Amino acid sequence: MGISGQGQPTAFSIWMRTGRWPRVEAPSVEVKFNPWHDPRNGQFTFGPGGPRSTALDGTQPSWTVNANQPGGGSRGGGGRGSNIRAFHDPMTLEQTFPGLRNSPLGTPVAVADNILGFRSAARQMTTEMADRWVKTYLQQIKSIDPTYQYASLGPPSTFEGQMRQLNDLRFRRAEAHMRVKGDLRPLQVETLRFLQDATNRAYENGLKLQRAGRLEPRLSPNEALGNYIDRAVRSELRERYGALGIASSGNGLVRVNRRENNTSERTYRIPDARVGSVAFDVTLTNKTILTAQIRGFFNTDFRPEMVVIIRPTQLGGIYTYAIRRPENVK
Repeated sequence: MGISGQGQPTAFSIWMRTGRWPRVEAPSVEVKFNPWHDPRNGQFTFGPGGPRSTALDGTQPSWTVNANQPGGGSRGGGGRGSNIRAFHDPMTLEQTFPGLRNSPLGTPVAVADNILGFRSAARQMTTEMADRWVKTYLQQIKSIDPTYQYASLGPPSTFEGQMRQLNDLRFRRAEAHMRVKGDLRPLQVETLRFLQDATNRAYENGLKLQRAGRLEPRLSPNEALGNYIDRAVRSELRERYGALGIASSGNGLVRVNRRENNTSERTYRIPDARVGSVAFDVTLTNKTILTAQIRGFFNTDFRPEMVVIIRPTQLGGIYTYAIRRPENVK
């Protein structure tokens, strides 16, 4: 790590207190981290979601980092430097749910914990790293839409502010992919991230309201809590889409709580959200392909390729998972 002997404990204690690794006299070793992977084989690529020759935006999102600072180091290195993997930035649901592509049809596949945002890696994120992500995201958006201008009041002064800015830029990148290239895959990922965060917040708020006697149950306390979460999450998602100019109340490919018809049976289902060929369902209960509601989603006219089940992470276990469309759904 560039520091040896008795200097290591001191350097480590400085790092633990300040989050910064002491500089050393020797020249820094610089490496590049590439967050993109080809969903077909897991190999590193030169653009999001595809091989070198088929990158979605034609940019190379790698940047140079100092191997002597937290978050630096090569991909294969051990110790603290390998925590950069916590910032893996997927662009497709196949990258978000490891093993999804090769999983048996109809079998639930759990989401990767480190995919859903930067919160899980908060202790490893430094201001310098956050600034690099901001610049990278802005570069990527401008490579898709050269006219894009990001309205900002300046760099956030708090860690939470940095996280909000990064989440916002990720969503704006997804909107640019949809608007300019007609590619809905990044928006599917950001919708999942947003729904998970909103579901967690709504669950906490709902529990507080329930304990205060402000959620009136009709069938059961769990039903009242679930209804509150559904309403809160849908409202937040509509507002988020609206802030980016994404229509979600009509008959387009992005919808929130809209009817999806099954004309062959003259019935319908209402997913919490739909983005392209993916349906999203926010729930407190585990659901599988044997659940009538999930089979109903697959039998609607838009015939989703997968249904993503989103549960509060506070429930533990496999809280969020995807179910690929079985060959025959009845």
